[in-house]
Amino acid sequence: MTGLWIVLILAIIQGLTEFFPVSSSGHLVLAETILGADGKLALPNGVLFELALHIGTLGAVVVVYRKRLTRIFWALILWMRAGLRRKGDFNEDLSYAGWIVVGSIPAGVVGLLFHDTISRAFDFPSMAAFLLVLTGIFLLFGKGRNGDGGFTWSAVLLIGVAQAVAILPGCSRSGWTITTALLLGVGFSRAAEFSFLLSIPAIIGAFIFEFQLSEGLLTSGSVLILFVGGAASFVSGFIALKLLLRILRGGSFYRFSYYLIPTGVAALIFFYYF
Repeated sequence: MTGLWIVLILAIIQGLTEFFPVSSSGHLVLAETILGADGKLALPNGVLFELALHIGTLGAVVVVYRKRLTRIFWALILWMRAGLRRKGDFNEDLSYAGWIVVGSIPAGVVGLLFHDTISRAFDFPSMAAFLLVLTGIFLLFGKGRNGDGGFTWSAVLLIGVAQAVAILPGCSRSGWTITTALLLGVGFSRAAEFSFLLSIPAIIGAFIFEFQLSEGLLTSGSVLILFVGGAASFVSGFIALKLLLRILRGGSFYRFSYYLIPTGVAALIFFYYF
């Protein structure tokens, strides 16, 4: 199988699994191992490739939540024009911007302090398999939880901690953040919106950091791989996100555990014996 086909397969896997609570990073680690991607992709940094796929799915988030993002943007503009005083009709969206900043802090701190350790974790597919099982168990705690509460600063920080945990391969970011929000009494729609918008600074920051580490090492071929992968993950991610929002309204989010647990167990058995 050629490198381009591997890129397309991995990009589609990323797009389809990024928003479902099944851990896109865990599936990528398993798929890369099975496909033998390490020796066929001309990239100096495997984590950079995975982040390029995340940039593609991030584009899907921007398109789907463009109205909320536009309101947040104008709220910040009006806030600055008002002399950094909180007044007017833009307080809710201004608070949302603050929640995103606070919720992004844990992942930013963990990513900077434990970058090398996290990068090495992606080299152990058995760890990803184990964390898939753990994620599936965690999702079960969200069964029957769909409150009507809003966000508090402490709740936002806890959701941010959940996002930091989900940096590890096999821990679904959407699964951990949305389930944490549900456990804190936040409704499905609000939990999903905040979870996906919270991913924006985390993914952009991680991509910029990894890109700087690879500066000067990228070739025209590797740049093409990053572009093709990002474009394919955008298309598949957009489809997956729209589908997941329908599933969330039906309150079946926890049912993904019925896929995660046996899949993780099967992968553990596979890597143990083969």
